[in-house]
Amino acid sequence: MSDPTKARIEVYADDASKGGFKPSFSEFMFNPEAVRVTKSTAPKQARQAGRSAPKHQFTTGNPAQLEFGELLFDCFDKRENVYVKHVQWFEQLLKANENLHRPPRVVFLWGSGWSAEASTNKVNTGMWFVTGLDVNYTMFLPDGTPVRATCKLTLAEEPAESETKSSPDTAHVHLVGRGDTLQGISSREYDDPGEWRRIAYANGIDDPLKLTPGRRLLIPPIIK
Repeated sequence: MSDPTKARIEVYADDASKGGFKPSFSEFMFNPEAVRVTKSTAPKQARQAGRSAPKHQFTTGNPAQLEFGELLFDCFDKRENVYVKHVQWFEQLLKANENLHRPPRVVFLWGSGWSAEASTNKVNTGMWFVTGLDVNYTMFLPDGTPVRATCKLTLAEEPAESETKSSPDTAHVHLVGRGDTLQGISSREYDDPGEWRRIAYANGIDDPLKLTPGRRLLIPPIIK
């Protein structure tokens, strides 16, 4: 049984029956000494004739960042591989699921109330994506097996499902990267992979499976 006083990261189950994410968690060996939360906004500057300074236009805010520094995982006493035992699980949180076209959503829990819906004694009640993992291996067995590591973990905020989504008031351009798909781009831009036809139509794409890296795609806004 898990110790409710231990901090942990828990994967939120997303359509596991349809090839999505199954619930899992990793409990920290030692609770973090500090948790850093940052939030910012990046207003666009609209220059207008006759004004001494540009006018700020607020279209969207930047996601909040949740940062943990120097999380220690030590498997020396049991002579276990710290990568296999702990680090590998966190690496999986950076990989996108081919069915959902995104990495898993996670929650940070510390105290009682382990479910994603509960809010009692939780340091943070929101959903997050893991966006950064920096691992430093500091102890090895004679055969080279890593047994101790410190990790720096960064999470980015996922907007609540109840939050009303509004599209930008102007279209913008997306530069196609290697491995990009229309469904994946649509999921990132609109939070809905099913809107890929909107992008295909705007760019005259007949075959959605043929996207050339380096191509610039017009991402049209959703007018409501």
